[in-house]
Amino acid sequence: MSTYTSRRVTVHAAIATVALAGALLTPSAALAATPAGAAASAPEKCTSVATVPSVRTGMSVTLTNRAESGPKAELKDGKGKVVAMVDKARTKDAAAGIAVTGTSLAVPTFSQWAKGGEHAAKNTPFPKLPAGCGTDLGGDTSYKLVNGETVHVHKFAPGHYRAEFTTKGHAVKILETEAGGELLDAYVHGMYVVLSGSTGKLSSEFISTRSGCTVTRIVPSVFGAGSSVKLTNGPTGPKAQLRYGSKVLATADRAHPASPDMGVKIVDANTAAPQLGQRTQGGNTPYRMSAFPSLPKGCATATPAKTTTTPAPAPSAHTAGSQTVPKGGVAAGAEVKEQGGDRTALYAGGTGAAALGAAGFTLLRRRRAAGRV
Repeated sequence: MSTYTSRRVTVHAAIATVALAGALLTPSAALAATPAGAAASAPEKCTSVATVPSVRTGMSVTLTNRAESGPKAELKDGKGKVVAMVDKARTKDAAAGIAVTGTSLAVPTFSQWAKGGEHAAKNTPFPKLPAGCGTDLGGDTSYKLVNGETVHVHKFAPGHYRAEFTTKGHAVKILETEAGGELLDAYVHGMYVVLSGSTGKLSSEFISTRSGCTVTRIVPSVFGAGSSVKLTNGPTGPKAQLRYGSKVLATADRAHPASPDMGVKIVDANTAAPQLGQRTQGGNTPYRMSAFPSLPKGCATATPAKTTTTPAPAPSAHTAGSQTVPKGGVAAGAEVKEQGGDRTALYAGGTGAAALGAAGFTLLRRRRAAGRV
């Protein structure tokens, strides 16, 4: 099986090197463990506990909020025996009718239900942490996203960040990094979001937008977490940008419909229904196809100019089919649609990219196949 050029290998080897460096700089669980003699002091200083009634007769719930390890809710019977528990690692116990959401927030939420299921849950906030707690342990950074909502990113340690996206108090997407350097992404609430494993920065953009007769759509890439393809379609033709985070790795458009060294091409670039093809390997490996967004009603695709075969000067194919991409924010009246809902809700960083090298394309392809359609 043939592979692509060294340029493509170099790009992904560089990404893998960054992830590997971050992983090596992150303390292991054994080295980071708190000595037994010090375990009692930190939780006492930055821990808040409250007991609330259970919706189940004769039972109670103890809510414990710790700055370092997160929230924990214990369902207890009439004798004080713990019969069920939820925490950051296990956020829901459906059989017991209890759950915890917002585990990366300073004040998480406890939910409990006896009848009617989770949709009829009674929500109770965890007790607030004592003043001054959380700052030295990382704390939260708030990001206002393009759709107007605010999401908090919690820092547990260098390279270890967590962001939760909720709908009606229930977590629907979770991004959590474990090693600095890797990017994690998700498609949620009409947005494409990326969490940086090295800085904890959370970026966002609409999945689908429109500005006049130009439309864009962001689709998953076959190259793994943190990578995407931005598809632009307008009167002057289609354009595809393969990206890792915000960095553009390869471009294809009507004038140059293939980027063979990066496995990206546009099929039927001169028609009203172009398609993106992408793959991680050369040879006979099939392309994964994605449709470009259709032009809005009333907008037409311009016919590309033909290059003359006479010796007389003529516009080059590149000049005749150049693509203009709108800049700046989304224009007023932008249309927003949910895309990519089949992608994995939780991506754990540091588990795959650090092991990559020149053979990383196959691994990335397998990881994509396992986690995303």
